[in-house]
Amino acid sequence: MDRGWLERSASIVRWDNNLRRKMNLFHEKKNKDDLKEVIYATLDGKIYFLDLDDGSYTRNPINVGASLKGSVTVDPRGYPLLYSGQGIDEVQGKKVPIGFRIYSLLDQKLLYFINGLDNTAFRYWGAFDSSPLLHKETDNLFLCGENGLLYSIKLNTDFDPVQPAISIKPDITKYRYTSPVKGRLGTENSIAAYKNFGYFADNSGTLQCVDLNTLSPVWVRNITDDTDSTMAIEDLGGSNVFLYIANEVDLQGENGYSFVRKINALTGSLIWEKKYKCSYNVDTNGGALASPVVGKNEISNLVIFSIAKSYKKNGGKLIAFDKNTGEEVWVIDSDFYSWSSPVDIYTEDGKAYIIHCDSGGYMNLIEGKSGKILDKIPLGGNVEGSPAVYNDMIVIGTRGQQIFGIRIK
Repeated sequence: MDRGWLERSASIVRWDNNLRRKMNLFHEKKNKDDLKEVIYATLDGKIYFLDLDDGSYTRNPINVGASLKGSVTVDPRGYPLLYSGQGIDEVQGKKVPIGFRIYSLLDQKLLYFINGLDNTAFRYWGAFDSSPLLHKETDNLFLCGENGLLYSIKLNTDFDPVQPAISIKPDITKYRYTSPVKGRLGTENSIAAYKNFGYFADNSGTLQCVDLNTLSPVWVRNITDDTDSTMAIEDLGGSNVFLYIANEVDLQGENGYSFVRKINALTGSLIWEKKYKCSYNVDTNGGALASPVVGKNEISNLVIFSIAKSYKKNGGKLIAFDKNTGEEVWVIDSDFYSWSSPVDIYTEDGKAYIIHCDSGGYMNLIEGKSGKILDKIPLGGNVEGSPAVYNDMIVIGTRGQQIFGIRIK
């Protein structure tokens, strides 16, 4: 099970007891009241279902039959729905259908398939690396595709928790656009939202804000280069809503720059930016392939970015910036680049730690306030995905075809 690049990794869910007992779980897992199920999509074309406590299978995998690069999403309403994109359209030299799938987790049956090869799109490429966002109050799913479309999907979900039974009858509206910016259309980061505003950046380096009620553009900004990492939003109240975003180095070529930016989310105006020269090759881009950490508690003054191939050709930097000024507070220079997003965790009294993985196959435990590396463990393979954390457990997969459950002590 090769676990390749994506911004977020496993989904971890604790099901309602009555619902869990009626799912197609293995018998002993159906009757485990404290079961936490790990759901993980991999490059071998399968979606795996594991017990967080020991990594044992909770049910058989779903065999999609083509490589999955994006994260799976479990419906946040507690409904037994699973959303999954697909990254590759070829298996052993043969073309396969490519698109986005919605499964029932009662029985793992496919409920709906969106064909990514859409004749109405301005780009004929069907991958979905990004994760969707669900507005539970209106039963509406928002999804970006590498075909250059933004999908607004009214699911029309019918869920009976007593039976149980679930069905959907999707009604889809598409937003498409052209851009004067040089480069191809297509979105690989996941849509972020504040109230009725949706935000995404595409392969050409175009960042836009869209009114999700009307599917009309609010503002657009050129952010230099292809941007695959999902931005972070910080809402400080009133008009103080900000985006933190950084581009990779792709269209610029060798010795291009990754620009780290803070942007006003309501107007698109620039608050501050910093730039870092990065190396590049066609297989392993430099720059930001990871999403940032917006600090809380004792690091509420920090935003933390991972910049690949910026320290040396195959090295990287993990940088904590002052949110207000953009000045560096601490920097970790590493011999290994990282596409894996850093993850922030906190003790009950608010002390902050950062979990960060890299291409050398290491997981680092870092003191959030100082940037001091407190511990490091080898995982035996390049880590391109990002850790998922549930209480004191970390779940991470590697290119070494293993999924690890690591306990924090």
